[in-house]
Amino acid sequence: MSQPNLTLIGIESYLNPDSSVFDDIVLPEGIEKDLLVDSILMRSGEFEILYPDPDFLKSAINVWSRKYYRTFEKWVNALNIEYDPLFNYDRTEEYTDEHTGSNSGNNKQTNNLTRTNDLTRTDDLTRADNLQNSQNDTNTHSEKAYNDANFVESQKDVSVLSGSNTGTVKNTGTVKDSGTVKDTGDITGQFAGQDAWKNTHKARLFGNIGVTTSQQMLQSELDIARWSLYEHISDMFCNEFCIMVY
Repeated sequence: MSQPNLTLIGIESYLNPDSSVFDDIVLPEGIEKDLLVDSILMRSGEFEILYPDPDFLKSAINVWSRKYYRTFEKWVNALNIEYDPLFNYDRTEEYTDEHTGSNSGNNKQTNNLTRTNDLTRTDDLTRADNLQNSQNDTNTHSEKAYNDANFVESQKDVSVLSGSNTGTVKNTGTVKDSGTVKDTGDITGQFAGQDAWKNTHKARLFGNIGVTTSQQMLQSELDIARWSLYEHISDMFCNEFCIMVY
């Protein structure tokens, strides 16, 4: 009579509740241990276990988890990458241009100014002076007789003066100022300095380059969404520790 097959569920039931063959399993951050253990038990429940000794199996599971630790970690990181499922092109560029040098030379400035002052002034003044003069003077002399109380006119002198003053005053002339002012000179100096600059350029290029349609990329995103991390780790465990014969 053949002995019944010893399964992982049987060994785990035998050890519980005091211990578990998964006590020493090593997993990266982002993987839930309880969920993974339950997934492994469900996946390998019908298969015979390769190492029926509980202590040895516990040690072997520790070695297996450390051996694939980096693989599990890569899977977790890949699944946590943030991206736009409809973009298949995303590139970041950053480069720096630097220039260092010196500048020196002579600076010569010439000031050559010519100024002309040409002023013409005309003074033409006409003045008319027409004056009429008329004068009448009368002088009367009166005397009183010795036997009369009233004055009697004894002499009367009349002077008549008339005439006119007529003339014209006209001032005519030209005032003209002409001249040239010319300023000529040189201003010479020297300059020297450092010429240095630095430019940093950053750019991000992203989008759909047109090789794959948006519908195809969306379908690939849905396929990735169906990919289960815990299912793949459970399959690896079964391949490692189970005799997969029904």
